[in-house]
Amino acid sequence: MSVKIGEAVSMGEPENERITPDDRQQTLEVIGGVVVQDYGRVEIGDKTAWTLTFAPDDWVKIKSYWTSRTIVNVQAENGEIFPARVVVKSWQRMSRFPDHIKADLELWRL
Repeated sequence: MSVKIGEAVSMGEPENERITPDDRQQTLEVIGGVVVQDYGRVEIGDKTAWTLTFAPDDWVKIKSYWTSRTIVNVQAENGEIFPARVVVKSWQRMSRFPDHIKADLELWRL
């Protein structure tokens, strides 16, 4: 299964999936103890990180979304669709296919 990010389609399913929940609580150190400040869990603030491989034309689209800060719809391999901002963390060329790119992406749900 592939992933669709805007109009770009990955060449396979995501590798190294990591989901970071937006949990807005923290402890505050005060004299004589600790206080918890809790603003709840905000699902639309979650971040999903994937490693994906793209053909040249699709990589151009991904870079465009990233540099223009475009919010796009993402369709995960399970069929879930969510709006997100694309953040490119790193990329590398594939050794056997140097025009194909393997990229580490972070998708910020909005």
